[in-house]
Amino acid sequence: MNAVKGTNRLIRDDMRLYLGIFSSIAVMLTVVYLAIGFIFDVSYATQLFGPMYGGICTFAIGGIITLFPVAIGMGSTRIQFMKSFYMNSVWMVAGTMVILHVVYFLIHLLQEKGIVDVTLYQPGMLYSSEYHFLSYLWIDLMCGFLVLGVSVFPTVCWMRLGLRNFFIMFFGVGLVITLIITLGDLGEFTLWIARVNRMTLFTVLGCIGGALLLSTYPMMKNAPLTMKSKKD
Repeated sequence: MNAVKGTNRLIRDDMRLYLGIFSSIAVMLTVVYLAIGFIFDVSYATQLFGPMYGGICTFAIGGIITLFPVAIGMGSTRIQFMKSFYMNSVWMVAGTMVILHVVYFLIHLLQEKGIVDVTLYQPGMLYSSEYHFLSYLWIDLMCGFLVLGVSVFPTVCWMRLGLRNFFIMFFGVGLVITLIITLGDLGEFTLWIARVNRMTLFTVLGCIGGALLLSTYPMMKNAPLTMKSKKD
């Protein structure tokens, strides 16, 4: 097995592990939700996307921190690692959303037949209160890519800058955002958010997540194997 296939397999096995763990958690929660609705004959709303989005976040952070030095130690190059990581990250998001929406679809069928009346909140409900499988799936995919991007980008910044510099940058960015929100006139922006097509809005958010993910490439291309010390 050469370095490319070895790197792919290393990251893919890790992706499957996280996907299996968090999918199992989601399925067990679904069983509990259905059991409560069926046994007590109650109508209520809850959510299932939290554990699945958590799986994407955990894979993104764990993959970068733990697998990167292992893959390089096995003979992979940094470029090969990042290509494999990006590819498996996309599969992680796609697999997560397919599993999540199969569960959503089954719950929807049970609701239509009147067996249970449990509602699972989905981001797609902001687009339409009527159930649309493909629209809801697309919006969740975009949310998944956003979660992936905002998980990988700060992790890579932390690796390259060190803890001290990372927190300086983090608080600096947070301060700027706070000043903009506090001092700026966000009325027009809020009206634009209210008027804009939700599908377009979530697509833009997904593209932002993808841009954050790909922006880590130049930072990781020459990254050291170990993170900077806490004093850096």
